[in-house]
Amino acid sequence: MNNAIKTGEIFKLSELVPYQEGKIVNMDVVHNDKMKFVVMTFDAGTGLSEHAAPGEALIFALDGEAVIGYEGKEHPIKAGENFHFAKGGLHSVKANGRFKMALLLTLE
Repeated sequence: MNNAIKTGEIFKLSELVPYQEGKIVNMDVVHNDKMKFVVMTFDAGTGLSEHAAPGEALIFALDGEAVIGYEGKEHPIKAGENFHFAKGGLHSVKANGRFKMALLLTLE
């Protein structure tokens, strides 16, 4: 578990990682042999180019809006919504303004 998360205390995922101008910033909240849970911030206009998911994945949109490209189709996503990737699914992320998300990834 990341030291930023204190046992027995309330915290907000959306406040763990600040935005940085022109950058994508991420923090591993939990990372072990079977899973990875990451919080990511994307400044306006930034994104991740298409790549394959190394395992099953769930995205939790925490703030702002983005477009998830998945298997050749675009999916707008906004805070409060979620998206699922299958293992090996080709996907990308493009921020529309500032965007913050959490990612739960299974590792095998």
